[in-house]
Amino acid sequence: MRKLKIKISAEKKKHLISFSIFFGIIFGLTVILVTFTLVSRNSWKAGLAMEMQHVLDSYGNGSAHYTVGKNIVLDSTLSTSAAVYSLLKKDDRKNGSYYGVIVRIPSILGPLPAVFVYNDVSGVFFAGYALDNGKASDAVDIRIENNVMNYWEKMIPTIISKAQVN
Repeated sequence: MRKLKIKISAEKKKHLISFSIFFGIIFGLTVILVTFTLVSRNSWKAGLAMEMQHVLDSYGNGSAHYTVGKNIVLDSTLSTSAAVYSLLKKDDRKNGSYYGVIVRIPSILGPLPAVFVYNDVSGVFFAGYALDNGKASDAVDIRIENNVMNYWEKMIPTIISKAQVN
């Protein structure tokens, strides 16, 4: 067999090295970003669970007594703006499984993280927002239209059906 010899001019070599360095840097930055994303995933889920627990503790003057359990993976594109957690309700083990959903809902003030609780028997209810609005908290409650909340209350069972519940 004959070896194929390709002659590359010095200028083309220079361009090839420049492009290789450029794409090497792009590839390296992409690897770093993906690594940081994968490493921070668990702390992100833990932070969402903590915020959901805070909302559930303040819901109904603390009379509901929900405890946030493990994160449930969503098999949907909604996983970028929603998270599902199993819930345990104190003194109510016979009424099936409870799920907590934290989802970004649109409002006049921008997207707000809303917490919903779902149960097969009792349905869906809105528990509150997972943020402290300070002086604007009254405006947030008033500005969310009923049709937006009704839409999300109807969407929660669909979101739960796409969750990979064990």
